[in-house]
Amino acid sequence: MKRVKVLSTIIVFLIFNSSYLIADTVSAPIADLVPAPTTPKLPRYKNLVEPKYPKEAIKAEKEGRVTLQAIIDVNGIPQNIVALTNLGFGFEEAAIEAIKQTTFYPATKKGKPVSFLVKIPIDFKLDDPRSDMAFIKSGEFQMGSNGGNLDEKPAHPVYLDAFYMDKFEVTNAQYKKFVDANPEWRKDQIPCIYHDGYYLAHWNGNDFPPEKENYPVVYVSWYAAMAYAQWAGKRLPTEAEWEKAARGGLIGKIYPWGDSIDATKSNYYDGTDKERTPVGTYPANGFGLSDMAGNVREWCLDVYDAGFYINSPRENPIAGANSIDEVIKNFINLKNNRVLRGGSWLSSPQSSRIANRNWRAPTDANPNEGFRCVKSVKP
Repeated sequence: MKRVKVLSTIIVFLIFNSSYLIADTVSAPIADLVPAPTTPKLPRYKNLVEPKYPKEAIKAEKEGRVTLQAIIDVNGIPQNIVALTNLGFGFEEAAIEAIKQTTFYPATKKGKPVSFLVKIPIDFKLDDPRSDMAFIKSGEFQMGSNGGNLDEKPAHPVYLDAFYMDKFEVTNAQYKKFVDANPEWRKDQIPCIYHDGYYLAHWNGNDFPPEKENYPVVYVSWYAAMAYAQWAGKRLPTEAEWEKAARGGLIGKIYPWGDSIDATKSNYYDGTDKERTPVGTYPANGFGLSDMAGNVREWCLDVYDAGFYINSPRENPIAGANSIDEVIKNFINLKNNRVLRGGSWLSSPQSSRIANRNWRAPTDANPNEGFRCVKSVKP
């Protein structure tokens, strides 16, 4: 996953001072302020260095706004940087370090550079709207369904550590970058033990179908999905992580949006002529995740175990292994059937329910199977 991005904007209002010019925060962004002819032109970012999200803040699931004060000198270099807040968790230190490395176009008055005192608010958000992943907080949720299929019973509480999840299913364009960088996973080179003969069946050699770059990649085996995730610095979700994420914060609902199937919110089979749709075509759920019901079914880490819920561990469960790391390190040698979740464009409303479970052999490559990735939050 790309590092957590930080929003930062200088917002200023002009006040004169005998030694230097002073800026303070107001509601209008700098680009919206139009100085009078005698008013200096305000400093602007030249090379903004975004702060790194502090590890201790990620572990504690903390967000917040740091406000810094600094003098932007006549060379556009920030001086005398101090924090006006005290959030802790490493926020102030991270913000100061970033601004030290940031350069500015200095303020000018009558065409000449002048020193300028500014306040710089920096927002640290665990799930930045510009990020390609959503942050799922730690905590407990109700997994399974007492009214569904036998393998969904019993509904039971599960606690999960925090994690990030891709907002969208992995696309053809993203997967092509992987196969270009890893020739051993190309259609004509992948060993036959890692697929069933239909791997990337819809691709023409090493190229995905024309104008389908933003469609979810399909005909990808579990092995190939695992390899992609590892290459991307991520992993596949556990079945429990997938279900918590799909619920989007709702409790006891059948679908990611409520209890009734809705063709405006999901690409499922309704008896009409259907196909896959570009990722993000339908509204996201409460966690900002798209296509958690319909479009393509998604591979998970777990072995499929129909009776797993009866004795499932309460914390961070995974079927068929003692740990996530155990699966990741040895995935290429594993042979057991693997879980698929989420329904697809070929799935009925019943099969598109959040709690519905499915499975395939890890070699299976199918036109309605794809995946998305997650990333653990580690201290």
